[in-house]
Amino acid sequence: MPGNLPIQKVSFRGEADCFLTEGGGSKSLPQWVNEELIIENSTRVYGQLLEFTDLFDDDNRTLPLLTEVSLSDKATAKSYRSSIRQLFDIDNKRNTIGVKSVGKLIVKVDSKNDLSKIARRFNDYGIASKNKKLGMAAIQSIEKYQAVVEDGINNGDSLKIQLIDYQNSEYNDLSTIQLKTLCREFGLDVEELYYASNLRLFSIDDISLDALERIVSMDSVLSVKKMPTIEFEIAPEPENTNIGIMNPVDGEQYPIVGLLDSGVRDIYHLRPWINGEDNTADLLDEDISRSHGTAVAGVINYGDLLENQNMTGCGPCKIHSCIVNSNRISIKERQLIMFIQRAILAHPDIKIWNLSQGSNITIKDSQYSEFGMALDSLQSNNRILICKSAGNDSSCTPLRITEGADSLLSLVVGSVAHKKTTNLDAEVGERSPFSRIGPGVENIVKPDVVHYGGNRDTHLSLFSEWGRQYCLYSGTSFSTPRIASLAANLQQKIGGECNPLLIKALIVHYSNYPANISKSIEEIRKEMGFGLPCVINDMLSNDANECTLVFTHTLKKGRDIVSLDFPFPSSLVENGKYIGEVTVTMAVNPILNASQGNEYCQSQVDVLLQTYDHVEHVPLGWNTMIRNEYRTSADAINVLNANLYSKSAFQNTYANERMLIEHGDKYQPIKKYYVDLSKMTNSNKEKALTSNRKWALKLNGLYRDYAEQSLYMDGEVLSQEVVVVITIKDPLERGTAYSECLRLLEERGYAHNDINIHNNIEIDVR
Repeated sequence: MPGNLPIQKVSFRGEADCFLTEGGGSKSLPQWVNEELIIENSTRVYGQLLEFTDLFDDDNRTLPLLTEVSLSDKATAKSYRSSIRQLFDIDNKRNTIGVKSVGKLIVKVDSKNDLSKIARRFNDYGIASKNKKLGMAAIQSIEKYQAVVEDGINNGDSLKIQLIDYQNSEYNDLSTIQLKTLCREFGLDVEELYYASNLRLFSIDDISLDALERIVSMDSVLSVKKMPTIEFEIAPEPENTNIGIMNPVDGEQYPIVGLLDSGVRDIYHLRPWINGEDNTADLLDEDISRSHGTAVAGVINYGDLLENQNMTGCGPCKIHSCIVNSNRISIKERQLIMFIQRAILAHPDIKIWNLSQGSNITIKDSQYSEFGMALDSLQSNNRILICKSAGNDSSCTPLRITEGADSLLSLVVGSVAHKKTTNLDAEVGERSPFSRIGPGVENIVKPDVVHYGGNRDTHLSLFSEWGRQYCLYSGTSFSTPRIASLAANLQQKIGGECNPLLIKALIVHYSNYPANISKSIEEIRKEMGFGLPCVINDMLSNDANECTLVFTHTLKKGRDIVSLDFPFPSSLVENGKYIGEVTVTMAVNPILNASQGNEYCQSQVDVLLQTYDHVEHVPLGWNTMIRNEYRTSADAINVLNANLYSKSAFQNTYANERMLIEHGDKYQPIKKYYVDLSKMTNSNKEKALTSNRKWALKLNGLYRDYAEQSLYMDGEVLSQEVVVVITIKDPLERGTAYSECLRLLEERGYAHNDINIHNNIEIDVR
């Protein structure tokens, strides 16, 4: 049971915890690089470059030649990228401008003269520098870029065209003019779309195959896809509603949720809570069907009452309804995104939004969807949180999440079963058979969390447009509003300016897997993300046996965090070794760049919780890599490292007893770790957990090569907003962990305060 001791918001101690990022890397060539490989690759690429010469003899060429550079499987890491760039980036030009997929770079060549200079570098492999030789070993081939064209495009289809971002306004403008000129030639209307920065998208309706052939051959075209149509994700004998009507109390402040849906019907139960409704899509009255939006709004405010279960423990919210879709007419993706943008920009005061809409197009392994990037752009630019449904599959096979649900900044929500009444139903707490699964693009954890959204045969109790209850709908459309309600109520309790990253971190931190699930951690992660959040009253407070610390920080490039005396309670010792259960959740707002393909996420943060023997003093200047005078001793050990623990710790039958540790995937915006120190192997306990050891918390920023080039060439400031939530729990329940953590915070100079909790929100039930 939760206690009434507030969790603590803690600040790092300025210069005391801020460390300069130190140099690293080896000065020698990797073992896989040899002279034979350098000669072989250089000769091949030199010949391929010479084949491009005739392409510059066309007097009509006004744009650079786009090429696709294929890298060795051993050379896809960031550490090799600068060596590759040195071969193509000539005369201070940024020619390496994009990423197609893993190991595939997009390089532009402006002119025949530039082509000659690049080719000469490969021909001069014998006198090349070490870095250039590394690049030559990394590059296997180069060919003219061919636009990626979706299969099955027919006459009359609507298309979505992506053009390359040349990082050059003159080239970008010229390529736009060329596309529009070609479309006029074929009598086609072309519309420029504004989904996200650096994402150059255009929409064309009623395409002809002749026009398609010409468009595909243009120098600047990256991809051509059919414009997706957005669909509702749910497939009702009415019952009389016997739930009391909640009414707001005059003068009371309530959370607010923006509802991006089909509209909300004016029914008794919801009427007092609708803050307003905008026909954002400018639909005719006869085209509006409010059934879906009414059901979603009912879950936001009456979800627990409709199921007669304490699922979220949340109070009601004010709801601002924005009509962005209808099941009576077809809405294309470009229209939905425009309507969502219009709704959010019109209501800057609303910070939590529910989006139970999506496409039926399954995501790809290494290609982020334009829909998902558009949602990220909205959240980043407006400091909001979108709770987005993961998507449904009517065939009830485990398909991956749909486009839009790959949004990195959204809280993406899957569904678990609330009841079981037939043999085809999933067990209570298991993934609903229709709920789509992860992982997301580049193995990102998606969905982030799950909530109750119904079962295959046993559906949810929802409000109809006539104010009655019915039980014929299930879907992630209805698990998502439970998370939106949690997010809005959390913000209301915390108060102050909304921090979407903090809300997201807390929801993930207080999520767990249902206890009856007997699957591998890999399977559960794909199906449920970080799990099912607890009810709101179990968040934001501790009992005497645990303490939760919340750090919020902006991590600038070159300035990492090393907190050398992290306040781990010294009382958590048994038989001379530290004990305790530690949960660490880190959420990051990474640098995103829509022009960089599968490297869309351009930054990440590593979090380490280390023990070490002593603080070392290193004289500055004796080593050019050393930039900080004080550091942990060389025996520092990260207790969040899975390799320190016995394998049996990860093989328990039920999910709530498992160890939960991220397996080192880079560029994950959310990472979560749970460790029980008692399950560390005995040999590692001797190294890491003896009672005389000190504790340190470290945050290390990492940036992709393209982001770093933006810093060096454009002066762009690189930083990442980070929230770290750490709970330390005494398994022996001796009642001192909370008070000792607070005492150590005071003694060691950490500024901290209780996270404000605003309770006593009143309602009138009739």
